[in-house]
Amino acid sequence: MANLRSFDAFPKVASTHQVRSTKGSYSTIMLGLFVLFLTYVELGQFFGGEIDHQFKVDNTVQKDLRINMDIVVAMPCNFIHTNVKDLTEDRFLAGELLHYEGFSFFVPEGYRRDDDYDVSTPDLDKVMAEGIVAEFRDRGDAKDSGAPACHIYGSIPVNKVQGDFHITAKGYGYRDRSHVGIESLNFSHVISEFSFGEFYPYIHNPLDATVKLTEEHLQSYQYYLNVVPTQYKKLGVEIDTNQYSTSLLKKQYTLEKKGVPGIFFKYDFEPISLIVEDKRIPFVSFLVRLATIYGGLIIVAKYLYKTFDKVLILLFGKKFAARGEEKKASLLDDYDDDEE
Repeated sequence: MANLRSFDAFPKVASTHQVRSTKGSYSTIMLGLFVLFLTYVELGQFFGGEIDHQFKVDNTVQKDLRINMDIVVAMPCNFIHTNVKDLTEDRFLAGELLHYEGFSFFVPEGYRRDDDYDVSTPDLDKVMAEGIVAEFRDRGDAKDSGAPACHIYGSIPVNKVQGDFHITAKGYGYRDRSHVGIESLNFSHVISEFSFGEFYPYIHNPLDATVKLTEEHLQSYQYYLNVVPTQYKKLGVEIDTNQYSTSLLKKQYTLEKKGVPGIFFKYDFEPISLIVEDKRIPFVSFLVRLATIYGGLIIVAKYLYKTFDKVLILLFGKKFAARGEEKKASLLDDYDDDEE
């Protein structure tokens, strides 16, 4: 048993036979700093996760969904007509479900007036923080005909097929008992919210916070929207949204050039869906990955050190390469000194 205890399968080199060098110290320090840096990077990736984007065929069966809007049009409410028409030829008066109230038309600070729309996918962490479902407040006073503008807000259910939601004036595009004079038409508008599906008021959409101003009476704004169902996943939490890209076509009509003035939202649903997911590797896999990286670094550092040492010997000789080395005295060294 005593022999077994004293047995060492991996005996250490005696200190008298070790050679210390300045190059070895520097290389060890550099390797240690690099290992600490890689550890910091790997820990950041482990705790922060990796954002994965995947497209797949949208195989969900969904007959309808909602359109959420908050729009101010620069005309009195009793001049305005709203309607929805889709590919199935279903048509219903959106005015029966939307809320209307008299309003003063103004452009809020920070709203965009250009035609460039942000079509990037919202950040995952931002969606998780702002993905709070809400509902619009109660119906406003639509009878306030003295107000110069109309605030239209609320949600309307539509079929999940290609369709068109539009805001026009009474007597234009549809038969109506009343007819708004051309000089009273003004389709300048402010869009604070326009989204599909569940109403998340804090998630930004391309048409949110946009403004269009015109001095033409027979003006038409046609928005073309391509909707992509988008699902966000993080730590077991899932938020289903409907992101969209948009483009705008403006048309000006005259008495000779016939057309229906108004604001048109022509939407279509893509047959694909996007999944944005925060993926994290298991803790055991993380440890194995660290061990693999450390082992590879040590092997590479060893070969680099040897290669560097050989290059120094070839270029400057052994004496130059041995500069900074310190060898401890041994019995053989003492014997050599006595012989001398």
